[in-house]
Amino acid sequence: MFVQATESSTGVSHDVARLGRLVRGLPETALVVDAITGLGTTDLQPDEWGLDIVIGGSQKALMVPPGLAFLGVSEKAWKLIERSKLPRFYFNLARERKAQSKSEVSFTPATTLVVALHTALEYIRSMGREKLIANAAMLAEATRAAASALGLGLFAESSPANALTAVSAPAGMDSGAIIKELRARFGAIVANGQGSMKGKIFRIAHLGYYDAPDMFALIASLEIVLTKLGHTCELGAGVARAQEVYLGFVEQEAQAAQAGRP
Repeated sequence: MFVQATESSTGVSHDVARLGRLVRGLPETALVVDAITGLGTTDLQPDEWGLDIVIGGSQKALMVPPGLAFLGVSEKAWKLIERSKLPRFYFNLARERKAQSKSEVSFTPATTLVVALHTALEYIRSMGREKLIANAAMLAEATRAAASALGLGLFAESSPANALTAVSAPAGMDSGAIIKELRARFGAIVANGQGSMKGKIFRIAHLGYYDAPDMFALIASLEIVLTKLGHTCELGAGVARAQEVYLGFVEQEAQAAQAGRP
């Protein structure tokens, strides 16, 4: 079974924990989770949840250029891999496992990216993995609150991801105009929708080396752009809601510190 932890074209979060519980009792089925945007933005517990293969990438929350991929593989999945007769060459995980047991790799690695990854992981270690995830969660919640305050709809309202927020453009307005104006006027880059959603939504990321001041600036810029394009909203309303969410997270952190929790 293949599923994404968080889906980046729509900003949807999937309940991989529940899927893991379902698949755990099926010995011939492996749950493969695409966690490219979920890793570092979402709480993922592969062993406890029964996630058999979890795939990560260097270019999202890990803040490294694209070019590295990571796999976490359960013992159940290794047994299925060893029995598999499907043809493969580059993606021969059994051969790669054997090579890495000797501190080797099957193919030439991107060594410069590995060095960059080491620096990124040192930064994450100094911060704490939980705080990296909490930062994404705070940015996502604040952005959703700001969008609502500005009269904008959310595409994934019932199951939103922490990695990014998909915001619906105002009725009659092409999201491409918002994206173009944000970039031209403020140098801010957000993404359009894909496929049938192009022109209908725009996507704001919350992962990696990105924090509250960046988010406040983007929301303030968005308010100006929406006003310039004819959408009626109160200037400062979105920023104020984002600030309120941020202060709530700060208070939660302070209470956790007093209680001795990480």
